[in-house]
Amino acid sequence: MTDRPEIVSSFRCSCCAGDADPGLAGPREPSRASRRALLVGTAAVVLGGGVLARRRPSAAAVGAPVPATTVADPGAAAVAATPPPIEGAATVAAPAERLGLEPDLLFPIGPEPRCYVLDNYGDARSGGRRHEGIDILADVGQDVYAVVDGTLVGQTDASASLSGNSWGLTADDGVYYFFAHLSAFAEGLQVGDRVRRGQVIGYVGDTGNPGPGNYHLHFEVHPGGLRAAPVDPLPLLTVPDVCTVW
Repeated sequence: MTDRPEIVSSFRCSCCAGDADPGLAGPREPSRASRRALLVGTAAVVLGGGVLARRRPSAAAVGAPVPATTVADPGAAAVAATPPPIEGAATVAAPAERLGLEPDLLFPIGPEPRCYVLDNYGDARSGGRRHEGIDILADVGQDVYAVVDGTLVGQTDASASLSGNSWGLTADDGVYYFFAHLSAFAEGLQVGDRVRRGQVIGYVGDTGNPGPGNYHLHFEVHPGGLRAAPVDPLPLLTVPDVCTVW
């Protein structure tokens, strides 16, 4: 594991667990304790601050539609078979077999130019809640992908106090996936639409409760459906080589 990047501001997203936003999962049972309480009270990552070479939605366009695209294999050149070794981390195969989920779930964002995966599932949150997903720190405007074929079943806008702009996606097998804090949605998508694995559904942002500039995707997996208990997404993901797991 490389040295930690420069820390410039506090990163402690309360991230959506128990968010009562309409159309989404609503309050749920607290998740199990985190394997590791990493980066509690740590910060968003800034590695330069130069202008991105890729498309970035402007602040005035937050929530505005931008063209939807589909990629055949997003991040393929950088995807490794397994994430970098982490002390005490669960293996990919064991939890996936137990849960009946694919162990090579598509990574939910385009990993460049920035990708830091926080192993913070289950960490404590205000009001006795637990963090029901993981956070992937990135730059504003990085693509967010549908991780499976399925149907968009829920959406909130930037006024949602915790999640901000978000999508809920139910796969054909009933597994529910949640994507929060988007800067904008892909153009033309609405609740009820079918999406394909690898299709761009939105863009990384800081809407909701992350705080200005704390750009990241909050990502959840609920094997039993929208209102069922979550599981740790990290062991299910094929993490690209260019990403760092903390």
